[in-house]
Amino acid sequence: MKREFPVDLATRREQLRLRSAQLREQIAVRSHVFRPVLRATDRVRGGVRSVQGAKGKGALLLLAGAAAVGALSVRPRAAVQLAVRAWSGWQVYRRMRPLVNSVLRQLG
Repeated sequence: MKREFPVDLATRREQLRLRSAQLREQIAVRSHVFRPVLRATDRVRGGVRSVQGAKGKGALLLLAGAAAVGALSVRPRAAVQLAVRAWSGWQVYRRMRPLVNSVLRQLG
């Protein structure tokens, strides 16, 4: 096994520090893409906080809002398709609920 000397370790350590600083700089430069999403999330959170005192379900609304913003930012077409399916399912449920309730009453 090759034995490294302290000078080699110090050089390697400095190289790793420089590389880490370079990667942090790249992350900072590239993170500007997320700023609009983060601003929207902050607005949702602010709206939820104003509703939170009145309804008490702020955490759930915040989670749903953050999930929606995240889905829209990552895969907008898939998020819209999912929203359309969920809305359609809700409409079917609302229309079928009276029929299902009457059938269940007759069976019970």
